[in-house]
Amino acid sequence: MTRMIVVLLVGALAWMVWWAVGKGAYEQGLAGWIDERRTDGWVADVGSLDTRGFPNRFDTTVADLNLADPETGVAWSVPMLQILSLAYKPHQVIAVVSDTHRFSTPLASYQIRHDDARASLFLKPEPALGLDSARLVLDGLDISSSLGWQAGVVSGRFAVESVDVAEDTYRLGADIEELALAAPTKQLLDPAGVLPDVVEAMRLDATLAFNGPWDRFAIEDRRPQPTRLVLDDVSAVWGSVTFRAAGALEISPDGYPDGEITVRAVQWRQLLEMAVSSGVLPKEAAGPLERALALMSGQTDTLDAKFGFRGGMVRLGIIPIAPAPRLAIR
Repeated sequence: MTRMIVVLLVGALAWMVWWAVGKGAYEQGLAGWIDERRTDGWVADVGSLDTRGFPNRFDTTVADLNLADPETGVAWSVPMLQILSLAYKPHQVIAVVSDTHRFSTPLASYQIRHDDARASLFLKPEPALGLDSARLVLDGLDISSSLGWQAGVVSGRFAVESVDVAEDTYRLGADIEELALAAPTKQLLDPAGVLPDVVEAMRLDATLAFNGPWDRFAIEDRRPQPTRLVLDDVSAVWGSVTFRAAGALEISPDGYPDGEITVRAVQWRQLLEMAVSSGVLPKEAAGPLERALALMSGQTDTLDAKFGFRGGMVRLGIIPIAPAPRLAIR
């Protein structure tokens, strides 16, 4: 009996020492990363950093975090960030942020508020901490821009996971309910005001390959660039307009896609008007394209069409109709 008590006491003491050492390493790793960003020229300020959760957890609270990357001009400021993990699986974390924070780009800054925002991040247990999977849940999101507009989402679910059978490839998913568009965006897409202010639903199911892994070096150094995009489902329901697309694109080193996307649209003429009013489609191309699409749809409101991406252009058959978007990450 005495021997068992001694073993238990020694084991408990060893666990306490291990937890204390792990806590120190955990905090030093975060503090070291912040110091490295400062060395790289970032703005990286922290009010305080505290880890608790003994005996089975590392629950770290970072207060008054401010990060800014001078190379991209992207910055993030948050009053409180919590990083929660099991002590024996520190590479699997849950992140919780305070209900207000600020995100900035060279074009504008955005004040973000939400009822709930939680993210889970599973990293590969390796020095580079490659991305295995991630989840983000947003409820009651409101965004206010320094440009004077507001937007919001009732509910958003986002996910990404690595594909085991393909290197540097990830599956992406998103479900968004009740997207309240910013007023300038609504006016741009629907100048006649015939559609509701809220997009009822949006969905994404896609697979995206990159020229390198998403790991800690992707944040610290150059971002991986996409090389292939497979769209299993991109869809939206906005009033009487519904849209669905699927297809596959190869992406060149300079970011231009090559491939084919199949589109099914209800009330396609309104979508065509949106493409023109938003500048995606040149006005001079709208008339000939509308006549061609009318023939393809059989003069109905439902359209099934294939759009090709080649030579930096979007094409309907052999006819170029608009410049192709450049798919590159800053």
